[in-house]
Amino acid sequence: MNPVSSVVHVLGWTLLISGWLLAFLGSLWIIILGWQRNILWGVICFLAPVIQLVYVAAHWKESKEAFFLLVSGLVLVILAAFMGVPGR
Repeated sequence: MNPVSSVVHVLGWTLLISGWLLAFLGSLWIIILGWQRNILWGVICFLAPVIQLVYVAAHWKESKEAFFLLVSGLVLVILAAFMGVPGR
């Protein structure tokens, strides 16, 4: 393995792990916001993550930061995928 390939591989893994962590924290934040609004929102957002988008659309002002955190994490994961991580 040449040095450039090794650096790209490490960078890809870093993007993948960072992106996953940001997406996880954004999703968790949305679940917490839903739980604070109504226990039913929290339970539904936890059990059916697609409903988080409905919650964000319905309560944009309070949840937009969490949504952008989630999206930024997903963008990093997609960048890592384009770099070929976890494969070589």
